[in-house]
Amino acid sequence: MFGDFGFMLLLLASIVSLYSIGASLCAVRMRHVALLQSAKLGSALVCLLTLSAALLLFFLFYQHDFSIRYVQRNSSTDLPLRYLLAAFWAALEGSHLLWTLLLSIMSAVAIWTVSYDNRPLLPYLIAALQSVLSWMLLLALTYSDPFKLLFPAAAQGNGLNALLQNIYMTIHPPSLFTGYTSLAIPFAYSIAAMCYGRFTPGWTRTVRRWTLFSWAFLIFGITLGGRWAYVELGWGGYWAWDPVENSSLIPWLFATALLHTLSVQAKLGQLGRMSLLLSLFGFFFSYLGTFITRSGIISSVHSFAQSPIGPAYLSFLFVLAFASLILYAVRAPKLSAPAPKNWGISRESALVFTQFLLLLFAMIVCFGTLYPIISEALTGERFNIQAPYFNTFAPYIGFGLAAGIGFGNLLRFQTHRPVGGYKTLGFTFLGALPLSILYGYFTGVHHSPLSSFLLQSMGVVFCFWAFTCLLWDLHHRLHAISYRTKTFLRYNLTYIGSWFAHVGVLLGIIGFLGNYRGIEKTVTLHTGEKTSLLGYEIQLEGVRFKHVENLALYYAALTISTPEGTALAQINPGRAKYPTSEDWFNEIDTWSTFWHDVYAVLARFDAEKQEATLQLYLNPTVRLVWSSIALMIFGALLCLADRRYRSLR
Repeated sequence: MFGDFGFMLLLLASIVSLYSIGASLCAVRMRHVALLQSAKLGSALVCLLTLSAALLLFFLFYQHDFSIRYVQRNSSTDLPLRYLLAAFWAALEGSHLLWTLLLSIMSAVAIWTVSYDNRPLLPYLIAALQSVLSWMLLLALTYSDPFKLLFPAAAQGNGLNALLQNIYMTIHPPSLFTGYTSLAIPFAYSIAAMCYGRFTPGWTRTVRRWTLFSWAFLIFGITLGGRWAYVELGWGGYWAWDPVENSSLIPWLFATALLHTLSVQAKLGQLGRMSLLLSLFGFFFSYLGTFITRSGIISSVHSFAQSPIGPAYLSFLFVLAFASLILYAVRAPKLSAPAPKNWGISRESALVFTQFLLLLFAMIVCFGTLYPIISEALTGERFNIQAPYFNTFAPYIGFGLAAGIGFGNLLRFQTHRPVGGYKTLGFTFLGALPLSILYGYFTGVHHSPLSSFLLQSMGVVFCFWAFTCLLWDLHHRLHAISYRTKTFLRYNLTYIGSWFAHVGVLLGIIGFLGNYRGIEKTVTLHTGEKTSLLGYEIQLEGVRFKHVENLALYYAALTISTPEGTALAQINPGRAKYPTSEDWFNEIDTWSTFWHDVYAVLARFDAEKQEATLQLYLNPTVRLVWSSIALMIFGALLCLADRRYRSLR
């Protein structure tokens, strides 16, 4: 009964969504205000119906209703309550419903918060958003029905994938999907502007805010995914250039490029057509990532939800790209723009340079991710591109971004002269040298192999030079108002937010460079024995057993101490067995300092002999990576809090 009711809710939502499309388009042609209002109300009703279906599915998980096939496949009665949420989106049907729910919420908010100066775009906005939503609902009724019945009902469920029984996987999918689905709003505003024939006065401000909102959630979701990989998979890292990781990175790169383009458009009125194009591609690549994840066409450790839905996604991608590009080719040239000016060396040219690097990197990542498909189509054999390909390009793209951040923030719009003159470049470089030397001393860069040493040293100097440029620019702005900090904070939240975001990017580049000098060691110890790891003594205190909620856990009790015998920390890497699986799974444990992590994996154990084989890693600058993400998100929140952008309008 509940399954049929849930299906009916989705069916009604699909019907109302289709009605909203037709009503909004008819309202344009007939100039019928009441019809447009009904289409607007329809968007709210679609959201309400989809939310009701999602709540019903979670209720079925909570009740352990194993007459529902999806509930039976992805949960069991022993599953802790907090992981029932993870079970909701553990596989195709639930994750698709989550995506559809979030898209309906974003669409309703965008439609109901359209400001007066964007009012002419409303019917096209409704039609664009509801077109995407109606397609998602159609898939939920066909390929990914979460309410499909199981007859006869099972007495027990198969349980949740053990890799997903992690707090990060409870938060990661909704965060990432929020970023994906909110990219639909800039996409819809771009479609609406092209259909209407011009940019409305509030178009740039609204698209910029929604893009920033999406940008923040994407980086938050990507980080949670990296953190999950770091603590769950046991290979010692957090980013492996996996296809699913890459597919989430590409939309973020497009969103970042779009933010830079919108800055120029807001200030000079230029690059409006580029903003349209980036909005279209950002949304397109969010769906391309979904195709990669759902189709199983490219193998990935993250692909938990594969099914025949892949061809349907591919068809939609083709229609989306074809229709959007045809509309752009026909309508975008008609959108007026101010007469072009000779930019030369200026802030706007620095923003375009940064945009070029971001798009270049997005294309490099996209090519590497899709190369297995391309090679198979051309040669009949599948060739996978591994991490060395991406690592060849990533550092130099990062150095270019650091240079763009440093020099670009010293420039102003429509002028080639940096703040304080060109001598500022020399002063900031001299200021960066002692910071770089201190960093190298404390993190042990000088212990790296020669090739890594040169790469890291160059990157560190570039990043610290860009940081001193940011400091100089901040000093110049504060000096201009006699250091009246309250006034500065009141009227410059967007600048302060972008300042923190740029510092976060620089800190992230420095943190990623630490990957080039990690240490790995495999050792077998008996109770009481020690091993050394770059100045640390690690002693096995014993192999122990305990029950934790629904798992049986054997763990190695390890004490980390100095060579002099001062205890620093205790970590307990383990191997876990879940009642619904015959396999053993890693339970990683780490000890973090500001400069590095000691990361331990229990590879094998013998509880009777009190023997453990450990994989030990010393990972430099990992905390800098997590800190950089926090700075970027903090910067985005400050920008969103700016008094000029307090509403979504």
